[in-house]
Amino acid sequence: MYWKIIRVGNHTEVYQVFEDMLKTFDRDDLVKLWSLVQERFNLTEPTEDKEIEIWVELKRLFEPDADDELWKSQKHIHDITWRLYDTCGVHHVSTKDGMDIYMQVEREYLLSRGVLTQMLVAKLLVEQDNEMSRELLRKIFMQIERPRR
Repeated sequence: MYWKIIRVGNHTEVYQVFEDMLKTFDRDDLVKLWSLVQERFNLTEPTEDKEIEIWVELKRLFEPDADDELWKSQKHIHDITWRLYDTCGVHHVSTKDGMDIYMQVEREYLLSRGVLTQMLVAKLLVEQDNEMSRELLRKIFMQIERPRR
């Protein structure tokens, strides 16, 4: 199964994995996609696997919820890869056992100090060094250093 994205001018792109979208999307594309998905599922629940997947990933990205199992299961996050998709301003933590966390660069998410530390140890993978990647590293470091309540 896949997502078929038809852009202005009838230009069609097909994606099997959410991560593939992030590699080619810019920030506006991502916001428009979220808007379309919200509109589509405003009155109905997604029922097909790909519908559910895009709804869940975008909802976590734009409206993180502390009650989401993803945030509660952080103690099981180990052996991670951390990547930045700078065209759309999203960074992605993935584990070898298939857990994925997509986050907007400018937002703070409900990450534990342990996961934040793992992110810095794993090192951020970027296409090229840029201001966004340096700011993200500073932000994560500051979150780790912040006193816990």
